[in-house]
This record gives sequence, structure tokens and C-alpha cells, in this order.
Amino acid sequence: MSELQRFVPEDQELLVGIFYRTGYWVSTIDDTDVGEESEHIEKKQLISVLEKISKAAKAGALINELAAEAVRQKGSWTRWEGNNDDFLPDLSRAISAAKGQTNAEEYKAFEKAIMMIGTAVAEAYREDADNAPEPEGYFSWLSEKANNVVLALTDKQSLKDMNISPQEDDALQEMWATLKS
Repeated sequence: MSELQRFVPEDQELLVGIFYRTGYWVSTIDDTDVGEESEHIEKKQLISVLEKISKAAKAGALINELAAEAVRQKGSWTRWEGNNDDFLPDLSRAISAAKGQTNAEEYKAFEKAIMMIGTAVAEAYREDADNAPEPEGYFSWLSEKANNVVLALTDKQSLKDMNISPQEDDALQEMWATLKS
């Protein structure tokens, strides 16, 4: 049985889409280069992190399925990208849907996944590929990174070291505040 079946179809679409839209929203927050290089790198990172989360045992079945569906539904990406201006209100709606149909452990994994996706995309541009983690244990690595981001949100030097621009910093803070509201 699909983990998504516990949600009504509208909430299924919202939750799956929010995983993709999280990364897309962070990617479009700033444009630090001329041309499309950063967008290409950040989109590649978005798909990569979604694929890795979809296979991470520690993420849990629901989070695995949400990430896998976000990648699988490539035909929806353009439509989801077109809703970029409504990202934070839609994130609030997704939070309500998730809280209503998950237990505390699943919801915590949902929060972490959202922050991990946003953080991975924020760090993608100018990131040294040699320092990228191996796929095994990736969800644990992302959990650590997400926790570090939350702690670093008030430490601007840490954000600079992580290749996170001031605009991305603001976006991550807005996401965190929305998740905690």
C-alpha cells in the first residue's frame, strides 16, 4: 500500500509538489551568475537530493515516497515551478496536511527533508564536488546538515562558508519559521 493513500488526492499533489518546489524556490531566490549556470547546477542538485532521500532507509516510507514521486512526476515540474510565488502559503498548507496524517516521528522527518532539500540547493552553486558525500548514509549526512543550518542561521560567517547567499539565508529562515509555526 502506498503511504500517500492516507492523504486525499489534493493533499497528495501538494505534498509531492512541495518537495520539488522547495528546491526550486530556494534556487530562484537569488541569481548570482550571468546566464543559466547556477540554475542548472542547483536543479541537478535538487534532483540528486530527492533521489537520495527517496532511497534513504532512515527517512521513512512516507518521505521516501514523497521524494520518489517528486522525481517521477517530471511532467509536473513546469506547473509546480509556475506556482513559485505561492510557495510559503503552500508550504503552510502542506504542513497542515502532513501534521493531520502523520505521527510525530514522520512529521519530524518531513521537516528535516524540507530543510535538507532547501539547504542542499542553497549550497549547490560554487560547491566543491570533491566534498560531496557518498550516497550511503546520505540521509544521516543531510540530517546533520539541516541541524547545522538551523544553528547557523544566526551565524553569517557559517552561512558564507557553506556558500549560502544572504537571500538564500533569508529563504531558509522563512522556511524554518513556517515549519515551526
